[in-house]
Amino acid sequence: MNRNKTIRSTGSFSPPTSTTAIHLVQSSRLAQALARLLVVGLFASILAMAFLPWQQSSRGTGQVIAYAPQERQQTIEAPVKGVVARIADGLVEGSEVRKGDFILEIQPVAPDLVVQLEAQLKELEIKLESANAKIRAYDQNIQGFVEAGEFAVQAATELVESAIDKLDSKKRLVTGYIAKELQAQLNYKRQNSLYESGIKPLKEIEKLKKEWEVAISELASVEQDVESLENELSAKQNELQEKRRLAQTKIEYARAMKEDAKGSAATIRKEQSEIEVKLSELGRLKITAPRDGTIFRMPVYERGQTVKEGEALITIIPEASQSAVELWVPGNDMPLVQEGHEVRLQFEGWPAAQFAGWPSVAVGTFSGTVSNVDASDNGKGEFRILITPNENDSTQWPSDRYLRQGVRVNGWVMLRQVSLGYEIWRQLNGFPVILSDEEPSKSKSKPPKIPK
Repeated sequence: MNRNKTIRSTGSFSPPTSTTAIHLVQSSRLAQALARLLVVGLFASILAMAFLPWQQSSRGTGQVIAYAPQERQQTIEAPVKGVVARIADGLVEGSEVRKGDFILEIQPVAPDLVVQLEAQLKELEIKLESANAKIRAYDQNIQGFVEAGEFAVQAATELVESAIDKLDSKKRLVTGYIAKELQAQLNYKRQNSLYESGIKPLKEIEKLKKEWEVAISELASVEQDVESLENELSAKQNELQEKRRLAQTKIEYARAMKEDAKGSAATIRKEQSEIEVKLSELGRLKITAPRDGTIFRMPVYERGQTVKEGEALITIIPEASQSAVELWVPGNDMPLVQEGHEVRLQFEGWPAAQFAGWPSVAVGTFSGTVSNVDASDNGKGEFRILITPNENDSTQWPSDRYLRQGVRVNGWVMLRQVSLGYEIWRQLNGFPVILSDEEPSKSKSKPPKIPK
């Protein structure tokens, strides 16, 4: 109604001023051109990223160590249980020592232990000499028993042979006496038949009968002698066997006693060895520095302190002739890391800036080479690799002032160079890193056979 009143009063209609407001909020031509330029630049940069080079790497962390295991941290332990008797003057943690320098001395808990052990060793030497004398005596006894046994057996054998000869001689006489008795029997029977016929007188028959009886008696006597000689031969043979058994028994007894003496000698030598080992341990009670280095930790702090066998006395960090770096890399990248690969290192405490993918523009990093790859992990799926300085790189690693053992290190194992676009695509899809060009054959596998 008000609007109609306005129209009626003025007699004309004015359009609204919306066009003027739109012009007020619009961007200037310069801003529009700049926006178009930024959009074009964005698409151009995205397109260029597909062709920019990118260095693939496997990142790991670790620390500086000595390359030689003998030059790494060493802990000297107490060889025996004892009491600290003397410590080198002015020796504190951080002191530098040279190989062979005196560090501390330990005394046994028992003050006269060395004297007692030496006395025991002398007693054992006397016992060992006695045992060796027994061994030599039993050797002589064995030799004497063997010779005596041989003589006794030989004498008994001769007696047996003599008995055999006597028996054979008597046996040969038996044949003659049998023939004589048979002849006397035949004469008596023949003459007795003539006597019965009345041809021969009784006196001759009695004479022949007496001769026959004498022949029978002689034959019986010879046969008795043969039986006696056979018994004697059997006794001589039994005596020979007894001589042999007795000689063997004496020899076996002497050998058993010799072996017993050998066992005693072996036991004595074992005890001697144990005491000598203890004496040698007691001879190492003066602890000296094994290598040139620096005292790292010194748990022993006063004289009179009791230490146990195997207890840590001092820890030394030897002077390293060559520093190295141990890096722990994840097991996912382990198959890609090979000996000879280049590594870029960033040391803790040394100003550096590492640009992943462009090691050429890294600042304060150093080049290294993979010298060793462990065959097994550390139980957490990480593998250790040893890095040594790159001989082909002119940049030297920092001095020992910065590269002390234990300094933490970040490292990047250089693999293959790809385009940045591919790397972004790989990261988005979670694909593994490509193997380097040097080992393309190791990743190739035979194509599966198609079943017929």
